[in-house]
Amino acid sequence: GILIWFVSILLSAIGPDFSKTLLKKITLVKVGGEVIIECKPKASPRPTYSWKKGKDILRENERITVLEDGSLRIVNVTKSDAGSYTCVATNHFGTASSTGSLLVKDPTRVMVSPFSMDVTVGESIVLPCQVSHDHSLDIVFTWTFNGHLIDFEKDGDHFER
Repeated sequence: GILIWFVSILLSAIGPDFSKTLLKKITLVKVGGEVIIECKPKASPRPTYSWKKGKDILRENERITVLEDGSLRIVNVTKSDAGSYTCVATNHFGTASSTGSLLVKDPTRVMVSPFSMDVTVGESIVLPCQVSHDHSLDIVFTWTFNGHLIDFEKDGDHFER
């Protein structure tokens, strides 16, 4: 007898392409925090990755690392980390890049917090709450009573801001 085998091999070969997976336009992180900026171009074979901050090649160190999937990880973020970041992906079939911005803000901190107090039934009290925050950010205060969010519109006869 005769044995016939057909083998079909489909090889995918494309240069890096960010058209469907651009870097996030703006990434927000607080001072002292950690951030991962994802870099996920379509490419085959798998590309190598490099990063730029502004126009300069970014060097890895104890705070800044390029992860295996190409994403950039920055720990213990400082104000000087803010800026424009570009991921450059390269394989045998081409090079492509995508750019996004990292914004670094001071964390919001409670400076004066509410405290326990003894009051008489029917007596009105004012609970203090004072924060320091980055003034470029809008701040929203939410209050809870016994673990439940206070609805100031519904419970306006009992609570007010």
